[in-house]
Amino acid sequence: MKITIIGNGTMGGLIKDALLKKHVFAKADLFFIGRDDAKTPDTNIYLFAVKPQDFVEASKRLKGVKGKILISIMAGVPTAKISKILPGNKVVRSMPNLGAKTFDSMTTWMAKGNLTPAEKKMIKMILSSFGEELEVKNDDMIDKATALAGSGPGFMYFIADSLTKQAVKFGFAKDDAQKLIKQMFTGTINTWNSSDATAAELQKKVTSKKGTTEAGINSFKKNKLPTVLSRGLNAAYKRAKQLSK
Repeated sequence: MKITIIGNGTMGGLIKDALLKKHVFAKADLFFIGRDDAKTPDTNIYLFAVKPQDFVEASKRLKGVKGKILISIMAGVPTAKISKILPGNKVVRSMPNLGAKTFDSMTTWMAKGNLTPAEKKMIKMILSSFGEELEVKNDDMIDKATALAGSGPGFMYFIADSLTKQAVKFGFAKDDAQKLIKQMFTGTINTWNSSDATAAELQKKVTSKKGTTEAGINSFKKNKLPTVLSRGLNAAYKRAKQLSK
């Protein structure tokens, strides 16, 4: 198979590098084009790595093309819109997140049009070249994943920033506070990744009765932190739905 990445910006370049690094495609089978490139190669797969507002213009390159696999990493562009503009093709809508920059993305995806086992395997190889992939059933699940994993890094940075500011209030120097919180996040995620336990199970393991962790968690529950987080995620999901219309 051969692939053309349409959109030679940061994400397009990152995906190109990942596909070559992981040997998903040979260099001769991968094409990387931008808006200034006049020619569009004839390949089996086309991956749109353009801004959502540039899709209609970029799609003109494939006018009349049929029987191809079209992969989108464009936020807020539903499969129905892609299929309407470029009918007769198999459409894969995917949602990577910020982790793609270090090949640690959590990418959710769905397909419109029956993929063969070989095609599905190829899609998984493409998306897992820059992180983990998870297939979902429909556009609505992509929107929900956008709220969870797409916006999630921003939420985690928001929480990390709040913890860092509290560390400074405790008397730590700013650089030391950032080091303290950054390594805490790193160790926590690495421990979770090395375990088959759920987050809830690990939380119980580190929560000693009448200890400091229990005191903090009880305060979080009393102040309805789970409800606050749920409301934030629902607000992000609602916005994702609006952008998909």
